[in-house]
Amino acid sequence: MQATGKNKSYHTLSLSIRLRADGFSFFVCDLQAATLMRGEHFTLAQGQTLAQRLIVELSRPDYFNRQINQAYVMTDLPSTLLPLENFRREEAASVYRFAVGSAFQNVRVAYSIMPHLETVEVFGIQPDVEEAILQFYPTARFFGTQAMLLERLMRHETETVATGDTSHRLYCLTAPLRLYAITDGRITFANSFDTASVADAAFFTLAVWKQLGLDALTDTLQLLAPHPSNPSNPSTPSNPSNPSTPSTPSNLIQELAPYLANIAVLKPQELFVGAPLSKEQQLPLPLMALLLNRY
Repeated sequence: MQATGKNKSYHTLSLSIRLRADGFSFFVCDLQAATLMRGEHFTLAQGQTLAQRLIVELSRPDYFNRQINQAYVMTDLPSTLLPLENFRREEAASVYRFAVGSAFQNVRVAYSIMPHLETVEVFGIQPDVEEAILQFYPTARFFGTQAMLLERLMRHETETVATGDTSHRLYCLTAPLRLYAITDGRITFANSFDTASVADAAFFTLAVWKQLGLDALTDTLQLLAPHPSNPSNPSTPSNPSNPSTPSTPSNLIQELAPYLANIAVLKPQELFVGAPLSKEQQLPLPLMALLLNRY
């Protein structure tokens, strides 16, 4: 990992940290070449906190060395979206706690501004987790899960409209279920839903479809593939005949096919054309959007 030899040249690398309720993942990337150098996933031992495990793993030379010059952190805590015109920095914490409930009263509230969408994502960071990461990477940047993906979807929407396509699209991320609509460069719908089955996901998707007045024959449900080579997340069981099966693009297509004429899977290679990183199955799509936001 570390360069050896006085004359050996190397690219600087970035460390991306994807936080989860049951642990976290590290991804070391060469952003200049848009490639993944290393990915590793960690779970918590019994009685161990997220901050404690982060300190242990960040102490390893693989993840803390002079070649890694920047860290990006994506939290999995709930976030909420606000129109930019209604956003007030001093009110961000109050708005967040009102939106997500009392379970997240002790988090530090942060935000990301999406100027092209005139929208702000407000999200939470666990203070002890933030402190643990900043010990190693004082300039680490923290993000919610929605902002960068929405920026990329807006670009895709703009490019699609520029081809002369006048139909409308509802974008769907299946795990967890999130639905987005973008019209004329603005978010016209954005929400997430708790679902226990593919039937739940289909119900909420059709309800939003109807709410937005979309046409079942001419408009498109655009499913976001969680992995480049396979629309179904290989870590999630896919069995459309079982109503308790969590929703994936493949079984949601089967559930919705009788009602919607146009359902398509949008793969990462189509969102990030030409980027080698888009082929990496380890990377969650929101994190990929963060790393490739300028690609």
